[in-house]
Amino acid sequence: MTVSQPKHRKITRLIQHHWNSRADRFDEETVHGVHSEAQKRAWLDVLARVAGAPPRQVLDVGCGTGVLTILLAELGHRVTGIDLAPQMLDRARQKTRDAGLAVQLRMENAAEISDPDGSYDLVVARHVVWTLPDPAGAVREWLRVLRPDGRVAIIEGHWSADRPMAEPRSLRRALAAFARVAARAVFYSVRPTQWGAVRERLQARMYQKAHTQLPFYGGPSADRLRSFLEDQGLRSVHIEPLMLPELWGEVPQHPRYLVVGRRERA
Repeated sequence: MTVSQPKHRKITRLIQHHWNSRADRFDEETVHGVHSEAQKRAWLDVLARVAGAPPRQVLDVGCGTGVLTILLAELGHRVTGIDLAPQMLDRARQKTRDAGLAVQLRMENAAEISDPDGSYDLVVARHVVWTLPDPAGAVREWLRVLRPDGRVAIIEGHWSADRPMAEPRSLRRALAAFARVAARAVFYSVRPTQWGAVRERLQARMYQKAHTQLPFYGGPSADRLRSFLEDQGLRSVHIEPLMLPELWGEVPQHPRYLVVGRRERA
Protein backbone atom coordinates (compact mmCIF):
# COMPACT_ATOMS: atom_id res chain seq x y z
CA MET A 1 0.00 0.00 0.00
CA THR A 2 3.00 2.22 -0.34
CA VAL A 3 5.34 3.98 -2.75
CA SER A 4 8.67 5.72 -2.77
CA GLN A 5 9.48 8.36 -5.41
CA PRO A 6 8.59 12.00 -4.69
CA LYS A 7 6.28 12.10 -7.74
CA HIS A 8 4.07 9.57 -5.92
CA ARG A 9 3.89 11.39 -2.57
CA LYS A 10 0.43 12.90 -3.09
CA ILE A 11 -1.18 9.66 -4.15
CA THR A 12 0.57 7.93 -1.26
CA ARG A 13 -1.17 10.27 1.18
CA LEU A 14 -4.55 9.44 -0.37
CA ILE A 15 -3.82 5.71 -0.20
CA GLN A 16 -2.73 6.01 3.41
CA HIS A 17 -5.90 7.90 4.30
CA HIS A 18 -8.09 5.34 2.53
CA TRP A 19 -6.66 2.32 4.36
CA ASN A 20 -6.62 4.15 7.67
CA SER A 21 -10.34 4.82 7.22
CA ARG A 22 -10.98 1.11 6.69
CA ALA A 23 -8.92 -0.21 9.60
CA ASP A 24 -11.73 -0.54 12.15
CA ARG A 25 -13.90 -2.62 9.82
CA PHE A 26 -11.29 -4.38 7.72
CA ASP A 27 -11.28 -7.70 9.56
CA GLU A 28 -15.08 -7.87 9.45
CA GLU A 29 -14.93 -8.54 5.70
CA THR A 30 -14.94 -12.29 5.11
CA VAL A 31 -12.27 -12.25 2.44
CA HIS A 32 -9.86 -10.21 4.59
CA GLY A 33 -10.12 -11.59 8.11
CA VAL A 34 -10.10 -15.10 9.55
CA HIS A 35 -13.58 -16.03 10.70
CA SER A 36 -13.50 -19.79 11.30
CA GLU A 37 -11.16 -22.63 12.15
CA ALA A 38 -11.63 -24.01 8.64
CA GLN A 39 -10.52 -20.70 7.12
CA LYS A 40 -7.54 -20.52 9.45
CA ARG A 41 -6.44 -24.09 8.64
CA ALA A 42 -6.75 -23.42 4.91
CA TRP A 43 -4.46 -20.38 5.13
CA LEU A 44 -2.00 -22.17 7.39
CA ASP A 45 -1.73 -24.94 4.78
CA VAL A 46 -0.97 -22.43 2.02
CA LEU A 47 1.57 -20.50 4.08
CA ALA A 48 3.30 -23.63 5.35
CA ARG A 49 3.93 -24.72 1.75
CA VAL A 50 5.20 -21.28 0.77
CA ALA A 51 7.44 -20.62 3.76
CA GLY A 52 8.86 -24.09 4.33
CA ALA A 53 10.29 -25.40 7.57
CA PRO A 54 10.58 -22.81 10.38
CA PRO A 55 12.18 -20.67 11.50
CA ARG A 56 12.48 -18.42 8.46
CA GLN A 57 12.94 -14.67 8.39
CA VAL A 58 9.77 -13.37 6.74
CA LEU A 59 8.72 -9.87 5.66
CA ASP A 60 4.97 -9.28 5.31
CA VAL A 61 4.63 -6.23 3.03
CA GLY A 62 1.41 -4.27 3.39
CA CYS A 63 0.55 -6.38 6.40
CA GLY A 64 -2.62 -4.44 7.19
CA THR A 65 -4.21 -5.75 10.39
CA GLY A 66 -1.67 -8.56 10.57
CA VAL A 67 -3.61 -11.55 9.22
CA LEU A 68 -0.67 -13.21 7.45
CA THR A 69 1.82 -11.88 10.00
CA ILE A 70 0.04 -13.71 12.80
CA LEU A 71 -0.45 -16.94 10.85
CA LEU A 72 3.22 -17.05 9.83
CA ALA A 73 4.31 -16.40 13.41
CA GLU A 74 2.04 -19.22 14.59
CA LEU A 75 3.88 -21.50 12.16
CA GLY A 76 7.11 -20.65 13.97
CA HIS A 77 8.63 -18.06 11.67
CA ARG A 78 10.30 -14.77 12.64
CA VAL A 79 8.02 -12.22 11.04
CA THR A 80 8.25 -8.50 10.37
CA GLY A 81 5.16 -6.70 9.11
CA ILE A 82 5.23 -3.29 7.45
CA ASP A 83 2.37 -1.05 6.37
CA LEU A 84 1.84 2.60 5.53
CA ALA A 85 -1.44 2.94 7.46
CA PRO A 86 -0.83 3.50 11.19
CA GLN A 87 -4.37 2.57 12.17
CA MET A 88 -4.02 -0.75 10.41
CA LEU A 89 -0.83 -1.32 12.37
CA ASP A 90 -2.57 -0.42 15.62
CA ARG A 91 -5.05 -3.21 14.94
CA ALA A 92 -2.22 -5.60 14.11
CA ARG A 93 -0.36 -4.78 17.33
CA GLN A 94 -3.46 -5.40 19.43
CA LYS A 95 -4.09 -8.72 17.71
CA THR A 96 -0.51 -9.91 18.15
CA ARG A 97 -0.60 -8.94 21.83
CA ASP A 98 -3.86 -10.84 22.28
CA ALA A 99 -2.29 -13.87 20.58
CA GLY A 100 0.88 -13.65 22.70
CA LEU A 101 3.12 -13.50 19.62
CA ALA A 102 6.43 -11.71 19.25
CA VAL A 103 6.54 -9.99 15.85
CA GLN A 104 8.03 -6.77 14.52
CA LEU A 105 5.57 -4.21 13.15
CA ARG A 106 6.66 -0.96 11.50
CA MET A 107 5.05 1.87 9.60
CA GLU A 108 7.03 1.79 6.40
CA ASN A 109 6.90 2.19 2.66
CA ALA A 110 6.69 -0.99 0.56
CA ALA A 111 9.16 0.53 -1.90
CA GLU A 112 11.55 2.01 0.69
CA ILE A 113 12.37 -0.64 3.28
CA SER A 114 14.81 0.15 6.08
CA ASP A 115 16.29 -3.35 6.40
CA PRO A 116 19.75 -4.04 4.98
CA ASP A 117 20.34 -6.16 1.90
CA GLY A 118 19.69 -9.87 2.27
CA SER A 119 17.66 -9.71 5.48
CA TYR A 120 14.88 -12.18 4.65
CA ASP A 121 14.24 -15.67 3.37
CA LEU A 122 10.72 -14.82 2.21
CA VAL A 123 8.75 -11.71 1.29
CA VAL A 124 4.96 -12.09 1.22
CA ALA A 125 2.36 -9.59 0.02
CA ARG A 126 -1.40 -10.16 -0.02
CA HIS A 127 -3.60 -7.78 -2.03
CA VAL A 128 -0.81 -5.22 -2.24
CA VAL A 129 0.51 -5.16 -5.82
CA TRP A 130 -2.69 -3.67 -7.24
CA THR A 131 -2.44 -0.72 -4.82
CA LEU A 132 1.06 0.37 -5.91
CA PRO A 133 1.72 3.32 -8.24
CA ASP A 134 5.22 1.91 -8.88
CA PRO A 135 5.04 -1.89 -8.53
CA ALA A 136 8.34 -2.38 -10.35
CA GLY A 137 10.18 -0.19 -7.83
CA ALA A 138 8.56 -2.03 -4.95
CA VAL A 139 9.50 -5.47 -6.29
CA ARG A 140 13.09 -4.34 -6.80
CA GLU A 141 13.16 -3.34 -3.14
CA TRP A 142 11.70 -6.71 -2.10
CA LEU A 143 14.45 -8.46 -4.05
CA ARG A 144 17.06 -6.27 -2.41
CA VAL A 145 16.08 -7.38 1.10
CA LEU A 146 15.92 -11.04 0.07
CA ARG A 147 18.80 -13.43 0.58
CA PRO A 148 20.11 -15.29 -2.46
CA ASP A 149 17.62 -18.04 -3.31
CA GLY A 150 14.98 -16.27 -1.19
CA ARG A 151 11.43 -16.14 -2.48
CA VAL A 152 8.70 -13.61 -3.13
CA ALA A 153 5.13 -14.88 -2.63
CA ILE A 154 2.28 -12.68 -3.84
CA ILE A 155 -1.39 -13.37 -3.22
CA GLU A 156 -3.59 -11.45 -5.62
CA GLY A 157 -6.86 -11.51 -7.52
CA HIS A 158 -8.19 -10.29 -10.83
CA TRP A 159 -11.62 -8.77 -10.41
CA SER A 160 -11.78 -6.13 -13.13
CA ALA A 161 -10.17 -5.41 -16.47
CA ASP A 162 -11.58 -1.89 -16.50
CA ARG A 163 -9.87 1.33 -15.58
CA PRO A 164 -12.00 3.67 -13.44
CA MET A 165 -11.95 6.41 -16.09
CA ALA A 166 -10.90 6.46 -19.71
CA GLU A 167 -9.06 9.77 -19.39
CA PRO A 168 -7.82 10.28 -15.82
CA ARG A 169 -7.59 13.76 -14.40
CA SER A 170 -4.34 14.58 -12.73
CA LEU A 171 -4.08 14.43 -8.97
CA ARG A 172 -3.29 18.17 -8.99
CA ARG A 173 -6.68 18.88 -10.55
CA ALA A 174 -8.39 16.59 -8.05
CA LEU A 175 -6.72 18.44 -5.19
CA ALA A 176 -7.78 21.75 -6.69
CA ALA A 177 -11.36 20.48 -6.82
CA PHE A 178 -11.07 19.52 -3.17
CA ALA A 179 -9.92 23.05 -2.30
CA ARG A 180 -12.82 24.61 -4.21
CA VAL A 181 -15.41 22.47 -2.46
CA ALA A 182 -13.76 23.12 0.90
CA ALA A 183 -13.94 26.87 0.26
CA ARG A 184 -17.64 26.62 -0.58
CA ALA A 185 -18.22 24.57 2.55
CA VAL A 186 -16.61 27.28 4.68
CA PHE A 187 -18.52 30.05 2.86
CA TYR A 188 -21.85 28.36 3.51
CA SER A 189 -20.96 27.75 7.16
CA VAL A 190 -20.96 23.98 7.20
CA ARG A 191 -21.07 22.89 10.84
CA PRO A 192 -18.02 21.04 12.25
CA THR A 193 -20.09 17.88 12.65
CA GLN A 194 -20.93 18.02 8.94
CA TRP A 195 -17.44 18.92 7.77
CA GLY A 196 -16.06 15.49 8.67
CA ALA A 197 -18.59 13.79 6.40
CA VAL A 198 -17.89 16.28 3.60
CA ARG A 199 -14.17 15.69 3.92
CA GLU A 200 -14.60 11.91 3.86
CA ARG A 201 -16.69 12.07 0.70
CA LEU A 202 -14.14 14.30 -0.98
CA GLN A 203 -11.28 12.05 0.06
CA ALA A 204 -13.14 9.03 -1.31
CA ARG A 205 -13.74 10.84 -4.60
CA MET A 206 -10.08 11.80 -4.87
CA TYR A 207 -9.01 8.24 -4.09
CA GLN A 208 -11.21 6.95 -6.91
CA LYS A 209 -9.49 9.37 -9.28
CA ALA A 210 -6.10 8.24 -7.96
CA HIS A 211 -6.90 4.69 -9.09
CA THR A 212 -6.02 5.78 -12.61
CA GLN A 213 -2.40 6.05 -11.49
CA LEU A 214 -2.23 2.41 -10.34
CA PRO A 215 -0.83 0.17 -13.12
CA PHE A 216 -2.48 -2.96 -11.70
CA TYR A 217 -5.78 -1.42 -10.67
CA GLY A 218 -8.49 -4.12 -10.71
CA GLY A 219 -5.87 -6.75 -9.98
CA PRO A 220 -3.52 -8.21 -12.60
CA SER A 221 -4.27 -11.56 -14.18
CA ALA A 222 -2.03 -14.37 -12.93
CA ASP A 223 -0.20 -14.60 -16.27
CA ARG A 224 0.35 -10.84 -16.38
CA LEU A 225 1.77 -10.82 -12.87
CA ARG A 226 4.02 -13.78 -13.62
CA SER A 227 5.44 -12.04 -16.71
CA PHE A 228 5.91 -8.83 -14.73
CA LEU A 229 7.84 -10.63 -11.97
CA GLU A 230 10.03 -12.40 -14.51
CA ASP A 231 10.81 -9.03 -16.07
CA GLN A 232 11.92 -7.81 -12.63
CA GLY A 233 14.40 -10.69 -12.36
CA LEU A 234 12.55 -13.40 -10.45
CA ARG A 235 13.12 -16.97 -11.58
CA SER A 236 11.23 -20.27 -11.27
CA VAL A 237 7.99 -18.27 -11.13
CA HIS A 238 4.91 -20.45 -10.73
CA ILE A 239 1.20 -19.90 -10.15
CA GLU A 240 -1.13 -21.69 -7.74
CA PRO A 241 -4.89 -21.02 -7.94
CA LEU A 242 -6.47 -20.05 -4.60
CA MET A 243 -10.10 -20.82 -5.36
CA LEU A 244 -11.04 -22.93 -2.34
CA PRO A 245 -14.07 -21.38 -0.61
CA GLU A 246 -12.48 -22.21 2.76
CA LEU A 247 -9.76 -19.62 2.11
CA TRP A 248 -12.16 -16.74 1.56
CA GLY A 249 -15.18 -17.73 3.59
CA GLU A 250 -17.21 -17.77 0.39
CA VAL A 251 -17.09 -19.06 -3.17
CA PRO A 252 -14.68 -16.73 -5.03
CA GLN A 253 -16.45 -14.71 -7.69
CA HIS A 254 -13.19 -13.73 -9.42
CA PRO A 255 -9.82 -15.43 -10.00
CA ARG A 256 -7.62 -15.54 -6.90
CA TYR A 257 -4.13 -16.95 -6.96
CA LEU A 258 -0.65 -17.19 -5.50
CA VAL A 259 2.49 -16.39 -7.50
CA VAL A 260 5.88 -17.45 -6.12
CA GLY A 261 9.26 -16.55 -7.60
CA ARG A 262 12.84 -16.97 -6.49
CA ARG A 263 15.71 -14.52 -6.35
CA GLU A 264 18.71 -15.81 -8.25
CA ARG A 265 21.98 -16.48 -6.52
CA ALA A 266 24.62 -13.86 -7.22
